[in-house]
Amino acid sequence: MHLIHDKTLDALDEQDLLTLVENQVPEGKFIEYKSKLPGKSNTDKKEFLADVSSFSNAAGGHIIFGILEKKGLPSKLTGLGDIDPDSEVLRLENLLRDAIAPRMPGISIRAIPLKTLGYAIVLRIPKSWISPHMVTYAGSSKFFSRNSAGKYQLDVHELRVVFAAASFESNRTREFHTDRLGIIVAGETPIMLKRGPRIVLHIIPLGVFESRKRYDLTDFQLSKNREYLAPIDATHGNNFRFNFDGILTYESSGSTSSASSYLQVFRNGIIESVCTSLFSYRDNFRLIPSVVFEQELVKALGRFLVLLKKMEIDPPIFVMLSLLGISGFAMASTSKGSFYGTEYNMIDRNDLIIPEILVEDIAQSPDQILRPAFDAVWNSAGQPNSPHYDADGNWNLMES
Repeated sequence: MHLIHDKTLDALDEQDLLTLVENQVPEGKFIEYKSKLPGKSNTDKKEFLADVSSFSNAAGGHIIFGILEKKGLPSKLTGLGDIDPDSEVLRLENLLRDAIAPRMPGISIRAIPLKTLGYAIVLRIPKSWISPHMVTYAGSSKFFSRNSAGKYQLDVHELRVVFAAASFESNRTREFHTDRLGIIVAGETPIMLKRGPRIVLHIIPLGVFESRKRYDLTDFQLSKNREYLAPIDATHGNNFRFNFDGILTYESSGSTSSASSYLQVFRNGIIESVCTSLFSYRDNFRLIPSVVFEQELVKALGRFLVLLKKMEIDPPIFVMLSLLGISGFAMASTSKGSFYGTEYNMIDRNDLIIPEILVEDIAQSPDQILRPAFDAVWNSAGQPNSPHYDADGNWNLMES
């Protein structure tokens, strides 16, 4: 049987939709057919929002506009006629953004051109790992999910179960993070690191522990992918090797027995990079060169987001930055090495475990994703925020 989830959304075409009709793929938990787009009435909009949120709160799936349905079976590809596809896609996106809380990440919408029938529009809705999502349009406050019979409204007992499951998944993510930091502090890393403070960056897709999915990482051994496997403060995935957890690359610190940084890609999609090289010692001061610090983390996160795309991992994700063993360090304010150097603005704790950043769109620029983390580090060094963002919030490393 032809299943549209076997193809990327961009690869779907008219023949895929015709095959659904020919094979009589029924509506149910994972797919729903609509002959028309939602209208502009409140009733139509609420129905659309309920349909989409029900997929997100369940196992994900597709809504296809432009297929006539009879008794749960697709009967004909009717198309949507002469519509403005870009305008309609934007209308649906805006409605989903403004009328469901919290926002549902990862939804994709595509208008598929048809030979004589105008367009069909397909919504691909992933399972959400920050569910449940509530329809809030026009004063509504309802939660929906799906089973084989279609959507239904969640009752109080089911809501309690869903909230508990979401909390359990978040707790497992934080427990994994805490465990990994403990391993790093204990020196039980996949490659021995040189002594000293450490910068740790974790990228953890939500739902990774519940889904138990494992990714095939064999393509990353190809040289064309090595640039994306560079750890923090590196430009290439050197010293590549497979290990029990997945893939390891590391930068040598000039010794065969230790490294200055490493990248571990776990088979479940988690990414961990640890760096010891972004620290400076001058006279009696211990410094974090802030320009290089922010620059290397932004570049590293950009590479790691590409890795997620190559593994076809959808958001949301947690981005977690930690600095270990940094008590007494100061932030150098410019690349020339000036710094805020009194005893009152040295970092006063050994470990900075910065609150996780939830990322719903991995197309967002890495410098904007990391801004809350950078501000937190500067707060710890006695400053109100990172000085490297201008009044409009743009990341700017130009020295003032």
